[in-house]
Amino acid sequence: MSSKPTESESRLLTQEYEVLHEVARVLHSSQGMKSMLENVLLVLTGFDELKVERKAGIFLADPDKKVLNLYCTLGEFTSVFLENEQVIPYGDCLCGRVAESGELLMSESCFSDARHERRYEGMQAHGHYIVPLKTREKLLGVMFLYTNTNPSWYKHSQEVLLSIGGLVADAIEHSLVEEELTRYRNELEERVVERTIDLKQVNTTLQKEVVERTNAENELKNIREQLRNLSNHLQNIREEEKTRIAREVHDELGQSLTALKMDLVCLKDELPEQRAELAERVQSMSGLIDSTITSVQRISSELRPQILDVMGLCEAIAWQAKEYQKRTNLQFDLNCEHIPLNKELTTDLFRIFQEALTNVVRHAEADRVRVGFLQKGNRLTMEIEDNGKGMPLEKIDHSQSLGLIGIRERILFLDGDVEFLSKPGEGTKVVVNIPLEP
Repeated sequence: MSSKPTESESRLLTQEYEVLHEVARVLHSSQGMKSMLENVLLVLTGFDELKVERKAGIFLADPDKKVLNLYCTLGEFTSVFLENEQVIPYGDCLCGRVAESGELLMSESCFSDARHERRYEGMQAHGHYIVPLKTREKLLGVMFLYTNTNPSWYKHSQEVLLSIGGLVADAIEHSLVEEELTRYRNELEERVVERTIDLKQVNTTLQKEVVERTNAENELKNIREQLRNLSNHLQNIREEEKTRIAREVHDELGQSLTALKMDLVCLKDELPEQRAELAERVQSMSGLIDSTITSVQRISSELRPQILDVMGLCEAIAWQAKEYQKRTNLQFDLNCEHIPLNKELTTDLFRIFQEALTNVVRHAEADRVRVGFLQKGNRLTMEIEDNGKGMPLEKIDHSQSLGLIGIRERILFLDGDVEFLSKPGEGTKVVVNIPLEP
């Protein structure tokens, strides 16, 4: 019979899932690869159980030259360190060894570990986590985290860090591919412009230039389609990962906490009346478990509401509206009838609703939200309207809000369109039009 987790173990499991959730959120929401990786390092230095100092960094791998190139750091490093650590050959020092082996490495002290070959004047004693950033196919980089010397290693540290390393590697791979495709797209667009000028200047080669321009435009179209498909694929991977983590949080951690709560109830019933102080302690522990169960349910629902998979879009929207009503003064008018949709479209529409609702709460100063759906033929329209303060349309069109950017990206993947209707003092309406499969 397996033993039940202790109170401290349950709290630690909750912290692990919160760190994984926060890393996934940072990878999803950060703009720019450097900012994304710096934010991940910041999250890890805040996880107390790892005993990480506020010093860390990431190398990106160059498999052709078999070297690591320093990409970003967190914390204060000496100029000597930064100058000499720009390039690390595979196999050299701790990071180079991890690049060569692909395995996580832990070092208790830089001075007693013979593998730590690079030492500099003024270097303070420290330990290390060296984490490979790799996908199934290849190594993308290496992450190094500073610790105090001879730390009390956290028993799940390798499992947690390897999971995070895999998530970071996937995000790096996507960012690098996206940058390459963007560069290629810009080059193609420049070629199109240059060819257009040539066409105006050289009438004798008109036909040849038209063919080249057409080919370039087709190639550009293909690249854009590849970029869209790649981004859509990453979005699906993120949703699948959220679903997996949510299921593990709900099933494994939730069941363990419930079993622990039942054991405490039995223990309290068996205590003699003279042990009132123990009964109070058991009652306190029971309250902590209830609070932890609530946190687990909240984290699981934020990652992937089970009602979305079980009951569908309308029920999930109604559930989300009730959750917001509990935390705000918002009232909802919902007009949503069951419409058969595939899993991907259901997820995208629900996430669009969440993004729009977040913007309402943050900016609109509204007290009522109307949500409606209308199907005409093979087109589905979703409207989200608030009675808030509104804003000029030009401000919406040029907004750098992550929520609005996220809505536009999802609509692009769905081959649909979105319209924002708003005036100061008259609220805001978001109108989403999506083609349905015939």
